[in-house]
Amino acid sequence: MERGPYDRPPPGGQPPPQPGYSAPPEYEPVPDRRIGVAEVAAFLALVAAVVAIFLALDARNQGSSDEEIARQVQQETQRQVNQIRSEAGGQVESADKTARKAESKADATAEKNQEAVARLESQVAELRGEVSSLNSQQNQMRESLQRQSEDIADIRRTLREQG
Repeated sequence: MERGPYDRPPPGGQPPPQPGYSAPPEYEPVPDRRIGVAEVAAFLALVAAVVAIFLALDARNQGSSDEEIARQVQQETQRQVNQIRSEAGGQVESADKTARKAESKADATAEKNQEAVARLESQVAELRGEVSSLNSQQNQMRESLQRQSEDIADIRRTLREQG
């Protein structure tokens, strides 16, 4: 039986909406976004350009010459660039301090780990010495038991021969 266009399921496999019921909208979480140094610098450069354009228009409205307008725009742009550089330099110094702290912590942890390894290696060497000593004692006891067993066997033979 052929179905009409209203009887077909919508694309995507979702069931058709039922009368009087509206499906809740699908929620998509907003991705976590961080602003980087480059984005901040670009934004500040944009602000500087807007300010420079505003100053240029303001200077033109005041009847200044083109050279004066260009000089004012250049000065304002240079001021903004210097400000951006100083802010970026502060962020670089902060990142450098953080990296140095992390490096010193890693160095301290590595030093502690090396000391622990040295202690463990000396304990292993000590235990190997003890194992060697115990093996030697065990071999001596085996030899002693072997000799005693042979002596007992000799005594039994002697007793049988006499008896």
